[in-house]
Order: sequence, then structure tokens, then C-alpha cells
Amino acid sequence: MGSSRNWPSSLFGDLPRGAAVCAGFSGGVDSAVLLDLLARDSKRDGRRLTAVHVHHGLSPNADRWTAACEAFCAERGIPLDVVRVKVDRRAKGGLEAAAREARYAVYAKRPEPFVALAHHLDDQAETVLLQLLRGTGLKGVAAMPAMRTMAGSQVTLYRPLLAIPRRAIVEYAREAKLHWVEDESNDSSVQDRNYLRREIAPLLEARFPGWRQALGRFARHAAEADAMLDAQAAIDGANEPESFTLQAGLSAPRRANALRVFLAARGLAMPSEARLDEMARQLYGARADARVRIEHDGVLITRHRGAARIERNLPREAAAWCVEWHGEARIELGEGRGQVRFERERGAGIDASCIAEGHWRFMSRAGGERIRLAAQGRTRTLKNLLQERSIPAWQRDHLPLLFRGTELVWVPGIGIAAEYACEARSEGLLPRWTMAGAVALC
Repeated sequence: MGSSRNWPSSLFGDLPRGAAVCAGFSGGVDSAVLLDLLARDSKRDGRRLTAVHVHHGLSPNADRWTAACEAFCAERGIPLDVVRVKVDRRAKGGLEAAAREARYAVYAKRPEPFVALAHHLDDQAETVLLQLLRGTGLKGVAAMPAMRTMAGSQVTLYRPLLAIPRRAIVEYAREAKLHWVEDESNDSSVQDRNYLRREIAPLLEARFPGWRQALGRFARHAAEADAMLDAQAAIDGANEPESFTLQAGLSAPRRANALRVFLAARGLAMPSEARLDEMARQLYGARADARVRIEHDGVLITRHRGAARIERNLPREAAAWCVEWHGEARIELGEGRGQVRFERERGAGIDASCIAEGHWRFMSRAGGERIRLAAQGRTRTLKNLLQERSIPAWQRDHLPLLFRGTELVWVPGIGIAAEYACEARSEGLLPRWTMAGAVALC
């Protein structure tokens, strides 16, 4: 085997006994060596081994690569699946990222619990360098883990060659007389990774021969530190499903860390450092009664009762609207506003005898509304009532208010105006407002 002292005795050593493995097989030298080693070890361990080749269709030689992969696997008796994907050449993140996304989507759908990939020490070191140059955080410079379960999938990616330098892989391939294909795109320095590999790596090698191993160690240390920060974020309240407690007294770095982990765990884009600091300042530093609404990556982050909460699929702005009501048992209020149903109840709801007269309509909140809820009580502002009842800030702007003329009659979650409330023995109409993703409010 190649000269590296870091070759594992078995590529299955870290996997559960008997677990099936699928190898991601491009046909290049790295994946050819990986598959050859896996085939050797699977025969010894009696383990089921398969391979998958993703045909991106980006190279004029793509069909030739597929044929080479089929021949390689047939020679070793390894079942091979060829999956053709369509890559968006105009993807915002670039062609390379789009191809990677398509490839990993194929891996996530595999029936085998493990997909082995041929990333090696040079790949790891290059990834660390790229992430450092992009100014990323610990998660980025932790680079590629040896094991990672894919989000939304039961498949775990497995990289058994991360400690092996590429020169040892190429040496093994030549000694074993393996056949592989060469990707012509690797000859170009247009892509950032190829530029580092072709232009920068030789300079580093001449001056710092152990730079790959050093950056590999750095990636492992960064991963350990990142795991510790994740654990600290959980202590600081960031482990709740859709919200997290904004604990008082945290330092600015701990606040930013908790928010960062909370956003990442919910699949939201990571804001810039300055933006993250500003978001943390608003969420943690606001007064108890302040309305905090932060739009980020297509969601709304609000502060409510000492916790930050993510609200999804909500209208961004509550534009003024009005819907006439003529006594229907159910009325649709329009897109994104839900519906109101009226249930006939004796001694509860709006007095049914009032409905036949007057101009009834549902309207959006405009500000300054007032209502008296108890016969002997005083008239209160709707703003104060909403705060007292702890109606979330985002929901306040979308409440449908029922008016008769200019008089506010009913507010979901607040109640019915005393002068319109049904007497104990009278027939009433009890309104219930429902909106997708929300609990019904009476």
C-alpha cells in the first residue's frame, strides 16, 4: 500500500458491524482508490458494498466517465447505480456549488445507511484555507467531519481517507495498477479550489512541508471548539424548537453565539458579523413591552415574553383591508388573513338580535381603537389590552377586528364589547378566528 503511515487497517473500522455502505464514485483517482479498498475490506468482512455515480452532464466526456465507472465496478462485482442530474448552470452560488448540491441530494436518498466519500488530507487542508480566506467562523474552518448525518435524511456521510495525503493515494493507485479518469476541469485555475491546489499549494509545500497536516489538526481543534460552543448555546437557551429564552446577564459573545446556533439549527442563512451583533442587541436589549420584529432570510424573528421566536409563512406587511359581514356563519377574510366562524350559543357570544341592524365589517387594526369589555368597567385602549393578554407582536397586526359602524365589537383573544355581549338566556353568535399555523382565537 502507499507510503502513508496513516492508512487505516480497515475502512469499515468506525462503522457498525454489518452496516451496508455505498461509495460515491466519480471515476477519478481518489474515488477509485476508495472503492478498491472498500471492495477489499468488504470481502474480508462479508459486508454489502454498492456504488453510485452521479452523471452531471457538464463535461463532454461525462458519458466516457460513466462507462469507465461501469467497467471498474463490473470487474470487482460491485453493483453500480448511475444517476443523471440536471445542474443549473446559472445558479447563484456558481456551477461548482450547484453540481455539489445535486450530487449530495442523490446521496441523501440512498437506501444504504452510509455513503463513503473519497475526500483526503489535501481536500481538508484546501477547505480550511478557503474558509479562512472567506472569513468564516468555527463551523467553516472545522471543514469536513469524518462522519456527518445529512440533514433531513437517514444517511451518514463517511470519509475514511481524511488523514491520507493525495500523493499516497496516487502512489497506491499506480502500485495497484488501477484505471481512473481525469477531469479536464482540474487543469484550470479559474475555480478557487483549483487555484489554491495548482498555484498556492506548491509554494506552501516548499516552505512549510507539513502544512496539510497542520491545517488538518486545526480543523479537528476547531470542530471540538465549535461543539463546546454549541453546548454552551444550549445552556444559554438556544435549544428550544421554534424559540429560545433570552437569558439576562449574558456577555455579548454568548448572546451572539446563542443566536448563531439558534439560526443554524433552523436552517437559516448566517448573517454578517455586524448584522448578527445588531440582531442580538435588539432581541436582548429591548424593553419588556417593546415590539421587536427582525426580518431575516424569509422569516420574522420577534421578541415575546422574554423569548425570541421565529414566525414562518406570515404576511410581511399588514396592509389596511375591510371585509363586509352580513351575518354569514363563516366568512373568509382574504389571503393570509384566515376565516371567522360563528357558532350559535345560548348565553355566549354576540347578541344575535343586534346582527340584523347596522353596518358590520371586519377591518385591520389601524391604531387608537378602544373597547369596554365589562358592563361596569371602563373603556380601554386595544393596545394596552393586547399587551396585557400577551398576544404576540406579529399577531397583533393581523387580528381581524369586527366593527358595527365605528364601534369596535369584537377582538380575537380579547373579547366582545359589553354593550353587544349576549345575556345569559339569549341566543348569541360566538366568533372564532382561525389562520393557517395559528390556534383558534375567540
